[in-house]
Amino acid sequence: MTPAPDDTQLALHRTLLEALDHDPYVRFELDAGTLESVATGPGEGVAWIGRHRSGLRWATGLALNPHDPAHLAAAAGLLADLAAPTLGSEGAIRGVTITRGGRPLLPEALRVPEPWEWDFWWTEREPPATATAYGDSARVSDLDGDDPRLGRLLDLASPSAPLRPGDPRVVRWAGVEDPEGGLPDTGGLAAVLAVTRPRSGADHLNDVATHPDRRGRGLARLLCGQVTVDALRAGSPAVTLGMYADNDAARRVYSRLGFTCVRGQTSGPLHSRGIDPPH
Repeated sequence: MTPAPDDTQLALHRTLLEALDHDPYVRFELDAGTLESVATGPGEGVAWIGRHRSGLRWATGLALNPHDPAHLAAAAGLLADLAAPTLGSEGAIRGVTITRGGRPLLPEALRVPEPWEWDFWWTEREPPATATAYGDSARVSDLDGDDPRLGRLLDLASPSAPLRPGDPRVVRWAGVEDPEGGLPDTGGLAAVLAVTRPRSGADHLNDVATHPDRRGRGLARLLCGQVTVDALRAGSPAVTLGMYADNDAARRVYSRLGFTCVRGQTSGPLHSRGIDPPH
């Protein structure tokens, strides 16, 4: 986690919250301690410069209404105005996030060449009870962060997952043992996810992965649902997650659990660099 925000950064964060009508992404995911500067267009959009979790200097522009072309144009314009003075300097912007649809409106120098298209989801309500193909034999349990099976399942089911066993950002690893008593390649682990907790106190679901031989049986829905219930009952103000926009299977899972997709975003580094996607 970044150092605690100072009074100036807290004021910048409040400005963004007010301008975006307390948008859940700004409220729960944006760490005020990363903020450098902000710009707002009343009733249309915002932009800010801060630090990505990779440490890179990053510019973000969000439209108040992601479906309104005028709001998209405002967000892109605010981002461009903030980032322009840095271009060509040692402290130049190294990455960009913009509300989906805003990338073509940015100057060429700020258009991410290989963008990630992703969606941000959240809920503050417990999801409905979840059934699987296995009945009561499928149960969620906590796993040790150094359990060697975590890496084996992630390598098999989600090799690009950014969080790995031993990562200090993870506050909980949860999983489902194989109800069929098989899967020797993962030591009997059928599904897994990691929980991180940003400064807001919201729990964020990461790296949801199900063994290829057990997909379509409701294990991911069971796992995400139970972890969400646990987080909210423990006092978390919300549960959030990010997912690639083309992952239709995940979209069905989160929709059925009562999560709301807040907005779609386009992100990425401006130059080739091996960093994790923003969600």
